[in-house]
Amino acid sequence: MRKLIYIAAFLGVNSACDVVQFQQQQLYTGYDQLPQEELAEAVIFSDGKGTMWNSLFDCGDFKVSKEAAYEGNSSIKISWDKSKGCEWIGFGNSFSNWTAVDLSQARFKKALTFYVRSQEKTVGALPIVAAMEDFGGGGSYHFIDTKKYLHGLFIDTSWRQVIVPLWDFPVREEEFDVHAVKQMQFQLEGGGSFYLDEIKIIDYSPEEFKKFRAEVEAMKPKGKPNQVVYKPETFDFDAWGHGKTKCQTLNQKGKNIHWTYQANNCDWAKWGINWNGWYQSNFRGITDKSVFEIELKSTPSSQFKITLEDFNNKKIVLVDYNKSKDASGDWRKIRVQLNSADFDKSGMQLDQIKQLLFEGNAAGEVEIKSIKFIER
Repeated sequence: MRKLIYIAAFLGVNSACDVVQFQQQQLYTGYDQLPQEELAEAVIFSDGKGTMWNSLFDCGDFKVSKEAAYEGNSSIKISWDKSKGCEWIGFGNSFSNWTAVDLSQARFKKALTFYVRSQEKTVGALPIVAAMEDFGGGGSYHFIDTKKYLHGLFIDTSWRQVIVPLWDFPVREEEFDVHAVKQMQFQLEGGGSFYLDEIKIIDYSPEEFKKFRAEVEAMKPKGKPNQVVYKPETFDFDAWGHGKTKCQTLNQKGKNIHWTYQANNCDWAKWGINWNGWYQSNFRGITDKSVFEIELKSTPSSQFKITLEDFNNKKIVLVDYNKSKDASGDWRKIRVQLNSADFDKSGMQLDQIKQLLFEGNAAGEVEIKSIKFIER
């Protein structure tokens, strides 16, 4: 229901008695707000209840179906292919009986949730953009990234929950009035065939979301604790930085790696090696039980760092080597327990490990016999 605010407007002056007359005029339209206690569980769709609108035109099909349901007897069955020529397709519904809702503060303790399953095949993404829309037609749009919001690793013919915290939705004052939210709208992209059920706005906290993400993380495949990095027969393909430059020489000496370098007046005394065909290696679940091991010998002046790097260029130093502390020149094994490195602080994606990076800090000569990760 609209709430009208009035202001007196000047009409005229009676010259005989100098009386000024005013008349009320409507200047601003506000909205009655839904009491917050009624938003504890705001239903957008549940067992066919409520009136949902959809605009799929000739690019899809939307219906309430009894073929499958997470709860109750029905769910939304939806299929679409936006490439058929539709500029915009989607669906939506109010979660407050079309009454304005102020989510300026409440959104920090609320989440959009629903259950999803595919109609046939297993897929890894849900090409839907959710939007909180205000009464002026503005919106806060947010892509439903299943890698972040799905309680699972993929979508198949089993029901899986999606939870999207409302605090993740961007709120730009010039584009969206978060004080007067009208409905939740779902914009369809690409194509897909799914069942959706129990679409709601629920009470939710950052602590609950953190636990939710930890549960998903535990579902992900674990890496192998034993991984051989240096394989002599594939070194030419596995490593970059081969050959001779003014800063370094990198080649093989028999079955060993031979690296000479000097860092004075040089900015490229470095090389890297991948051990999975330049695909990502998985370190998830092994950092507490694996050890990095390298067998080498070097000249007394040798100083270099060995850094582990992921495909997002996040890094962590495993070895900071200064041979001058041990000038024997004999073969030695260096072992570093991975749990001594602060992977959490590094922000690295443990299933997206790219390479080991070797970087010279001063002039030196190093011969390497083996590089590997082993279970301790």
